[in-house]
Amino acid sequence: MSGRAARSLALVFAHPDDETFATGATLARYAHAGATCALFTATDGDAGKSSDIPVRSREELAAIRRNELYAAARHLGAGHVVARGHPDQGLAALDPDTLIGDVVTFLRAVQPHVVITFGPEGAPTGHPDHRAISRAATAAFFLAALPTEFPDAGPPHRAARLYYATYRPPRPGPRAFRLGLPPTARIDARPWNARKREAFLLHATQRMHQPAFEELAFGDEEWFTLASGVPQPDDTVDDLMQGL
Repeated sequence: MSGRAARSLALVFAHPDDETFATGATLARYAHAGATCALFTATDGDAGKSSDIPVRSREELAAIRRNELYAAARHLGAGHVVARGHPDQGLAALDPDTLIGDVVTFLRAVQPHVVITFGPEGAPTGHPDHRAISRAATAAFFLAALPTEFPDAGPPHRAARLYYATYRPPRPGPRAFRLGLPPTARIDARPWNARKREAFLLHATQRMHQPAFEELAFGDEEWFTLASGVPQPDDTVDDLMQGL
């Protein structure tokens, strides 16, 4: 990104650790290059497990996981983090306008060039919260630009591109994983994988998921699919900002 104004990147996900699983290397790359990076996380992940860390209540787990989110996001380079605390495993039942409005407010505040969220399939697990945040972020990408929508959420902002995080087809196994959309952007993760793994380990309550992290989220590249916005200059690019 040398020779042009610093760009900005906004990530919109459902749970603490989604940002590391799906985009850890990409976030680290763009932050290192000088891009302004911001993260919206809809829930505190308090319906999950806590690995070997003793927790007495969902409220305590929520507080721990939120602090883990802040630590991991800082380690990857996100300078602005919004954690909304909506019900974990309950985003699909939430009033859609509530969640969309939250994301619109976030996008108008941070004014990104590029927005990243999950694809409509909900990542390999197909988690209902992942699917719900994909729908909300997609709607917010468009509605944030319209002054008549959510008029109390700040001045309108039109982001240039919306990307969905995607991934290689999972290997056959006993668990039925979802397929992702074909990638249009492939980001070299190798220079940033050490930082990505370090960020995952900062989510200490989630270390029981490390085998899944290594299998599904840790590789030479992170993949993305252009969902809307300014067309890419090539069918497949190695820079989400290319051509902006």
